[in-house]
Order: sequence, then C-alpha cells, then structure tokens
Amino acid sequence: MITQIKNNIKLLRFANLAKNDKVIHFSSTRVGGVSSGHLFSLNLGHTVNDSPKNVSQNLESLALAIDIKKSQMVFPKQTHSSNIGIAKSVNEIFSDTDALVTNVPGICICIRTADCTPILLYDPVQKAIAAIHSGWKGTVQRISMKTIRIMQKEFGTKPENIIAGIGPSIGPEVYEVGPDLIEQFNKLFRRNHLITPITDSEKGFLNLWKANKQILIESGIPENNIEISGMCTFSNSELFYSARRDKNKTGRLASGIMIKEQT
Repeated sequence: MITQIKNNIKLLRFANLAKNDKVIHFSSTRVGGVSSGHLFSLNLGHTVNDSPKNVSQNLESLALAIDIKKSQMVFPKQTHSSNIGIAKSVNEIFSDTDALVTNVPGICICIRTADCTPILLYDPVQKAIAAIHSGWKGTVQRISMKTIRIMQKEFGTKPENIIAGIGPSIGPEVYEVGPDLIEQFNKLFRRNHLITPITDSEKGFLNLWKANKQILIESGIPENNIEISGMCTFSNSELFYSARRDKNKTGRLASGIMIKEQT
C-alpha cells in the first residue's frame, strides 16, 4: 500500500486503485487525531466511549486529508450481517448494514473496522464502487460476493472489470480460532489452506485475507486485479486499533471510496 501523510493524518491507499484518477479512496490508521488514552489518536468510532466532539473532529480531519467534506462520508451501522445498502444520497441512514454500493459521484461510502477485513471495489467501466466490512461472519456469509451481485444487478458491472483492495486487518499469523470456526471454514472453502494448525492444540490460525481473495476470484474478479495490503492490525499497535489485541477496548479505523464529482 501507499502511505500518505497530510495534515498529520497518516493514510494508506492501494496501488491498484491509486492508478485511477476518477476515484478517491483510503484506509485510515490511528495516527493524527485528537482522541486520548487507549483510543489514541484518530478514533473514528462513536461506540467506543470516546467523546462525540473528538470523533467529530477526527472525522473532519480525515475528510480534509482526503480533500472531501465530512458531510460526504456515509457510514452504515454495522452488525456483522451480509446486508448491503445502495447509497443514493449522503443523507441516507443504513442500519443493520455491512456493505455499501453506489454509482453516485460525491458520496464517500465508508466502513469501520478494528481487525475485520475492509474491502474496496471499483468498476471503472460502469463507474460504480463498493465498501465492504468482512469479518469472519461476513466472510462465511460471502458478503463480498453478494455485493458484487448487487453491483451487477444495479449498475451493469462485469466482475472481470472490478479492481479490488483487501485492507489492513488481523493477519494469518496471529488470528487464532477454535475448532468450530475451523470446521466452518474447512467446509465452506474446501480445506483450501486457510487454517494453519497450532501444534498440540485444537486451535489454528485463520487467513481471512486468503479467504476473501478466494471469494473475489470465485465472483469473477481476475486475480491480478486484487491487491492485499498484507498489513496486520493486531501486530502493528502504533498504526492500528485491534479489538482482539486490546480486548475490545480500542478505537475504530475506517476505509472508504468515492467517485469524484465532475469539475
């Protein structure tokens, strides 16, 4: 990923998406905000006992760093569902929703994470985008595949045209899961080397990056169009919040994408 610092805000961008001048996109880090203590410093979540003033100021700073207005950012209320919202204006409210799609310029669709996998999609032909929150529950429900189907239906997207980025999230060397989850993933993904067994244990390490990449490929996106950040939120405490590492006492990151308005 490409690192950019603007107004003290440290942002990350996918190299493949950055080649397209028709879209703005980002994944945030925890660097550059006003939150304090264990939420230091760019917390973007309203549900982690931060002051509303801090979160609002952090969002304002983030918007300024990516050259948009805070009012252009649309976040759903995430519930680890496979529900997908179609954003047609910046004033819509999306409850119980974990992915957003749009083809409307000027709407920055965003999702929040703190270990779960953020996925950004861009169809440069039909000018359509998606932002997806895919933790293990979303991955099991194949939310990214469902999102692509919505893009096909609503915008005429052809999966082979989509450019995809799988963002910072908990990595395959540290994401320890139990036997029930191992069984689910082995069944759904045909034992496709997603689990690394832990010696003398029923547990294993789960590779959410590889699982989501497999779903995107099965959905018709060419492998060469998919970029994985390879950045682990759990292992990089100076850059990222991590619910697993910090036992849920942590902030929230954000990832988003927007089709630029014509000037």
